[in-house]
Amino acid sequence: MADNDYAIGEVVHTIATSPFASDTLIFIVEDDAQDGADHVDAHRSMAFVVGPYVKQNALVSVRYTTMDLLRTIEDVLGLPPLGLHDGLAEPMSDVFDLSQATWFYDAAVPDILRSTQLPLAAPAQKKAELSAPGGCFLASRHDAAWWEDAMAGQDFRSEDRLDVARFNAALWAGLQGEGTVAANRPPTDLRAGRQEMLAIWRSGHRCN
Repeated sequence: MADNDYAIGEVVHTIATSPFASDTLIFIVEDDAQDGADHVDAHRSMAFVVGPYVKQNALVSVRYTTMDLLRTIEDVLGLPPLGLHDGLAEPMSDVFDLSQATWFYDAAVPDILRSTQLPLAAPAQKKAELSAPGGCFLASRHDAAWWEDAMAGQDFRSEDRLDVARFNAALWAGLQGEGTVAANRPPTDLRAGRQEMLAIWRSGHRCN
């Protein structure tokens, strides 16, 4: 995951430092998110929008769908809808800020990649080395033996073979503590309980 995130960051950094930066809007969305529920919904996924006229350092919790994302791309390019679904979708207007014409992105190497043999640039300054938003990363509360037991019987040979309910429960217990459960947040209001979730997130993270 860190390798993939850094690769995406390098692509964005390349565009941000190119002559095309002011004319390029980047949409990044996860493929096939419906493999197990998180604390909101089984079909929830992250989407990133990067480029000019995009809100910077912002988390937008409006309930958008892939059709909304497609409709937004169509509107930006001045294209007509491809069909009924995207034609009725709402553009992702909450993502944009017309006052943010300039933007920049510098890809940060996740600390965990320093333990690999990947050809990475030497670290310049500590502040440039981020493992997660805010320079924090989730700390496991257990050793390898605990994780081996928690994942016993899971089939990792290929995608979509996991017992996703048990897998997600093990992840939560391993990272947030046994006996805890994810908060029940209504998918119609993704802002509900945000402060409580952030508090749980911070309590399980180590920061640089």
